[in-house]
Amino acid sequence: MKKNKLHTAAALVLSGSLLLASSASAFSDVQGQDAKITESLQHKGVIQGISKDKFVPKGKLTGAQGVYMIVQALGLEGKEDKDNFKKHHGKNPWYYSAQQAIEDHGIKLPDKFKWNGEISKEQFAYILDQAISSTGNYPMIKIFIDVKDADQGNVLYSGSIQRLLVMKITELDDKGKFYPTSTMTRIEAARMVYNAAEFVREHKENEENNQRNVSHSVERINDQINKVTLTRYQQPHPGYGIRVAKVEFTKQNKAIVYYELLSPDPDKMYPQVITDSKTETYVSSQYTIEIAQLK
Repeated sequence: MKKNKLHTAAALVLSGSLLLASSASAFSDVQGQDAKITESLQHKGVIQGISKDKFVPKGKLTGAQGVYMIVQALGLEGKEDKDNFKKHHGKNPWYYSAQQAIEDHGIKLPDKFKWNGEISKEQFAYILDQAISSTGNYPMIKIFIDVKDADQGNVLYSGSIQRLLVMKITELDDKGKFYPTSTMTRIEAARMVYNAAEFVREHKENEENNQRNVSHSVERINDQINKVTLTRYQQPHPGYGIRVAKVEFTKQNKAIVYYELLSPDPDKMYPQVITDSKTETYVSSQYTIEIAQLK
């Protein structure tokens, strides 16, 4: 009897901490690109194997495990107030930090979601889509992807599935199906959170590069007025623009010209040619000029 209790306790600990730690070993039951994905996520502490070298890629995922993976992969953090969390939710479960993080980021859980029950593909997509949006605003191409089994799922989650398909965070099978009500597997979740993290990282890097690719010049018009020209260099096509948002004058005779970077209109077609975009404003010559991106 004592032996059975020990086995039961060990099983509960394993199911709760399934995704909480990382190991230095690679998984022997994952090959190809999936091996690279799981190794990267394991190194970052997003996933852990069932054993030292087994990931069990086709294993089913619970709601708690799925949310934990999303939160960890995207670096979402909550207030980490254990006492306050316990007051509103009872005792703290192993996944309380992930639960707190999605609450603090305004992420809604889907209908019939169960922390300790299985999570479907459409439920996972709904949470992941919101989590990505909580990290920033991303321009989207307005296209519709035909999902052959869309009628099998909940229409409330179809928009999330469409956006994840457009962002190439997930994909359909060779029959054009997503299988929205199927239980999420461990490897499917790993692929999606990996792609989501890469999507966010690449867009943040592009944003930083865009900020570095903006400079200004000052041209004297007359004794009183200077023309300030801001240039956004080396954009992939003319859809990437720039505009002056406002000019702020300080007591130190400094004029700060705030600019906004403009994204392409998703309804327009642009020639694929490297382009420098420009915008202008006029400032009194008594001021020295600085530029800054409007936050």
